[in-house]
Order: sequence, then structure tokens, then C-alpha cells
Amino acid sequence: MEKVTNDKNNEMKLQNRNDVPRVRNIVLRAMCAVYLMAFVSFYSEAEGLYGDAGILPARRILVNGTLKERLSLLQFAPFIGLDNGHEAIDLLCLAGATIAFLGLVSRAHCRLVSFIAMWTLYFSLVQVAQSFRQQADHLLLEAGFLCILLAPSRLSDGRNPMEEIALLLLKWLVFRFMFASGSVKLASGCPLWWSLDGLKRHYETMPLPTSYSWYTYQLPDAFHRLSTIYVYLSELVCPWLFFAPSKAVRRFALGWHVFLHLNIVGCGNYGFLSPLVLTLMLTLLDDNDDLLVLAQEYLGGAHRPLTVRSKSPGRTAPASSDLDRNGGRIVKAIGLLMVVGSWICFGIGFSNDEGLLTFKPVFTKDQYLNMMHAMMRAAPLMVFVLMVRKFLKLLSSQDSVGSLAEGMRQFSKNFGLLISTIVAFTVFFMSIVPNSRLLPSTAISSPVMTRAYGGLHSLYVVNQYGRHLTKMRPARQEIVLEYADDTNGTWQEFGFHYKPWTSERASALPYGWFYFPRFDFKFYDAAGSKLDAQKWFYPMAQRLLQHQQPVLGLFAGQHVPGKAPKYIRASLYRYAYTSFSESDFWTRERLRDYFTVFSLDDEHLQQKLKQLGFQASVPLPETSWNRPLGWMLDTIRRFIGAIEGSYLVTGLLVAAGLLIYTQHQHHQQGQQSHHP
Repeated sequence: MEKVTNDKNNEMKLQNRNDVPRVRNIVLRAMCAVYLMAFVSFYSEAEGLYGDAGILPARRILVNGTLKERLSLLQFAPFIGLDNGHEAIDLLCLAGATIAFLGLVSRAHCRLVSFIAMWTLYFSLVQVAQSFRQQADHLLLEAGFLCILLAPSRLSDGRNPMEEIALLLLKWLVFRFMFASGSVKLASGCPLWWSLDGLKRHYETMPLPTSYSWYTYQLPDAFHRLSTIYVYLSELVCPWLFFAPSKAVRRFALGWHVFLHLNIVGCGNYGFLSPLVLTLMLTLLDDNDDLLVLAQEYLGGAHRPLTVRSKSPGRTAPASSDLDRNGGRIVKAIGLLMVVGSWICFGIGFSNDEGLLTFKPVFTKDQYLNMMHAMMRAAPLMVFVLMVRKFLKLLSSQDSVGSLAEGMRQFSKNFGLLISTIVAFTVFFMSIVPNSRLLPSTAISSPVMTRAYGGLHSLYVVNQYGRHLTKMRPARQEIVLEYADDTNGTWQEFGFHYKPWTSERASALPYGWFYFPRFDFKFYDAAGSKLDAQKWFYPMAQRLLQHQQPVLGLFAGQHVPGKAPKYIRASLYRYAYTSFSESDFWTRERLRDYFTVFSLDDEHLQQKLKQLGFQASVPLPETSWNRPLGWMLDTIRRFIGAIEGSYLVTGLLVAAGLLIYTQHQHHQQGQQSHHP
């Protein structure tokens, strides 16, 4: 009798172990980490970019913007005794970072209300980002909105009925992002992408390269062309494996992309973009995956007892019964098909003279576009079928009603479920619009669909991706800012934290890791366009001539003037990587003026500022009645402002990791004391 009871208990333990929504939990915890990176990155530059003395003051949007632009929590700042300047922005950033940090270190704070708060706070910040808004912001807001559908409303909740549909939408989002990034490369007709030289050029011309980019650039051309083929497989072929029924195939796709994005993190300072993409790819795993079992026990050990795997004879863990026995063979077959297909499609061969690898795509642009046309129509149909299947499964799992009271509770539960389902299917159908716009021939022309998409896109719930890297820049151009007190005197250069601006090895290619420097990143866009297309340049020049400290704080502190300069100018340089034999990373050559000399009373500068609606002087901050809160926010900024952004982000992530480790150790000690 005792043996039967023990067997039943072990069976219940194993069943409970299998019923834990581990994918949901790990995705939500990882999303908190990404939100933390995003909020802290925004906070680090907020005063210099959006404060009253910043480049693009938020007050301009909140007062004079359209109704959609003014939709922000910053509008409520006067009700708590703050103006809508940088102090209110600081409050939103700190609140969001606090919620994200708590959700990262503790499952108790990783719930629906937290994700609603983080999305609302970050949306309010992105609303005032103006010219410094980036693709990573759009992806985070779209993913964050889907996490609202995924997150449990109460800590006692088990599986969310919408869980499978929400995870499928997250998987569809990362599919769209990766497929869009790949499809536009060859569709653009860029000769560098067609000759397979695009990736090598990208190492040199990417927005914020690192020393890893320089070392990789030195490798043989054959390696770069093979790497370009690897990128095409990663973005055009591998995403289709995300929806494979085989667990082994999905794990293969995950491992493939982990390797890709670790290289992206090493090559360029893209901030939280790659961690966000990898977080979305956690949806490729199953709840009973061994990796997630270990992660759940480690991350959630303080809130859920550890389960012991049964090792009794004749009994195996449930994960083994679900093992895809043919998965290994399928993965090997897919790998072989990728190699053979790449060899054929890209005409890989050997030259007769030197025996080197040669590459020449055997397909034409029209053939490629026809294939993309078919794939872009097939992908939404495939996901729609999967969504309908999961929706029908959701309906079949509903409990029967035995009384009026139970019926009312079931109705209340089903009403919320109905709303969530409508939202989920609406988001999916609207996402078909940007997915179809990757090629002109597949774009949806329905005014109803496009208007509906425009409404959701204004909230960044659905966005279009893949508009970057369409055509590679043939050479790297950089803007160098200079200041002087005499036009005939010596011109000194403003220094940057992450943007290449000097040829000196020590400060030419720094790492930002998961910190996203918007200011430095924006210079990449500016260098590829004319001055009038980058309207933020004029107020930046004005602030530098006024010697405004918040804007000066965006530059490297040891390379800024000690007093207000009389003149400022910008030059356009051509940068090129050096070889191994040289001591510096860059060589540079001045091409022309980006803008000629400006002074504070320059007529052209004043005219441009007037056209843009900028005041000649910095307005005095409005008197706020909640001075204790304002003093506290200013004190925090003075304390944190002394820490460079990348160190701040890294330090918070390390602190979170230490807290999680400490909780895990305390839980293990508690278990050992209860089970001597």
C-alpha cells in the first residue's frame, strides 16, 4: 500500500513538473531584462536629447505635436508637481527600470500588471524620441504588447488560456523580423549583396563597429562570401524551421541563430536588439526541454519547490517519452540540404588557376522575386492555420457549467478570453500588411487594411521591419564636429563615446555591449544624407555654441571645450579599415564640409531654428510645486550621470544575476535543511 502511494506521489510530481509553463516564464523574465536595458539606455541620454536644454526638447511634442504624438504619460506630469521636461522623463525611465529589474530577479513581479506598466511607460518615452527613434524601439513595443497577452494576471495562475496563441504570435514576430531583414538584401538589387561582398563591406560601414568587426574584416574574401551565404540561410531559410513540429528541428534553428546573434553583439553596438531577438526565439523551445527545466529551477527556485527526477527502474522522465526520435536524422537532412542547396544556388566552385573558392549566383533577380512572392503569401497562411488550430484547442478545453454561479464565473472568464482572442487575431491580420510590403508586387492595396494597420502602427503594436541594409554603402563616411574661437585658428574635434571620430586605436572602436547610444547611432544616418534631412543638427549646433552641459554630456568628456566656443563646423570624412601591419584601426580622408562655420548669431542658423520652431534661448524651467520629488530625481541623475551608460547597464545586469544566484543558494540551503 505504501509503495502504491509513493508511486502515485512520484507520478503527480512528474506531472506537475511537466505542467509548468516554462517557456512562458523564461520569455517573460528575459523580456524584463530587455526592458531594463532599454529603460536605462533611454535614461542615460534623456536630459541631453529631450530635456529643455537638450537637442529635441520633449516639451515641443507634448505642446505642439499632433494628437497621436501627444499621447504620452508625460502629459500627467503637472498633476504630480513636475513639468514635462527631463524630470518627468527621468521618473518614467526609473519607474520602468525598477519594474523591469524586479520582474527579472523575482517571478513574483513578473505578471500582467507589470507588463502593462512597462509597455505604457516605454511607449510614452518613444513618443517623444522624435528623430532618435530606432527600429529596436518598434520591435520592443510590438513584442511587449504581445507579452501582455502572455503574462498571467495573478501569481496563482497556472497556464494562461491564451498562452499558446501569444507564443505563436511572438514566433511569427521574430519570423517577420528575420525574414524581412534577409529578403530585402537581394530584392534591392544591391551589387554588393549579389556578389556576396555585402557582409565584408558591412563590417566596415556598420553604424557603430567594434574591434571584433575590424579583426573579422581582415579574414579572406572567401570566408566573407561563405559568411554572407550563412546570413542568407539564417534569414531566408532558417526562419521557416521556427514552425516545425519537430522539437529537434526548432532547437537546431535556435542554436543557429544564437551563433548568428552572438557575432552580431560582438561586431556592432546594437544595444538591446539582439537580446530581444534571442528572447523571442525562446518560443522555439518546449516546456519540457531540459534547458528550460534547469532554467526554471534556477530562476524560480525561491518560489516553487524543486522537483526530483524519478530514477526508479522501469520509469523514465516524461521528457524522454516526448523525445523526437527522428529529430536528429531530420536535422542532419536539413543541414545537408542547406549545404547542397547553397553550393548549387550560389555556384560555389574552385578556380582553375589558384584553386580558390569562387562564387556566382545561378539565379536571376526575377527568379528570386518570384520565389519571395510565393514565400510572402505562404507564410501568413501557414501561421493562420496554426492559430486556428490553437484557437479550436482552446475552445475544446473549456469546462462545462453545472450551476448558475459557475456559469457566471465561466462567462466572466470567457468574456476576457474573447477580448484577448479578438486582439490576437486583429494583431495577426494587421501584421500581414507590413509583411506584404517587403516587395512592391505583394503589397496590400486594400484601404481598409492599410488604415487599420496605420492605427495600430501609430501605437507601435504592429510595425514594418527590414528597411535597413537594403543597399550597402560603398564606403564609410563619418561626420566630425569641430570648434574654435577663431575661424583662422586651430580647430579642435568633439570626441564621441562610440562613433568612430579619430584614427587613434585606443578610442576608435569601443564596445557598448547591451547599452544603446542613440546619439552616436544617429550620426550614421546623418552621414548618409544631406544636412536638411537631419533637422536635429541645427538645435545641436545651437546647444553646443551655448555650451549647454546636458548636450555636452553626450560627448566624450575629455574632448569637449571648457567654455562656450565662438564657432562650430562639421566636416565629412571618408574612413577605411587599416590592415594588420598598421597600428591604428582607421585611415581617414577629409572629403568636404557637412556644414560650414556656424556662430551663435549666424543668420542661416537662426533662420533654420525659427523654421523648426526652436527658441533662440533655453526657456526657464517652470516652477514645480513638488520640489521634494524634483530634488530626488535631480540627485539620482547627478549620482547615476557620473556612470557611463554601458557600465550602468552591465552593472545592473550583473547585480540582477547576483540576486538570482543568492536566491537560488538560499533555496537550496532551505531544501537541504528540510531533507537531511
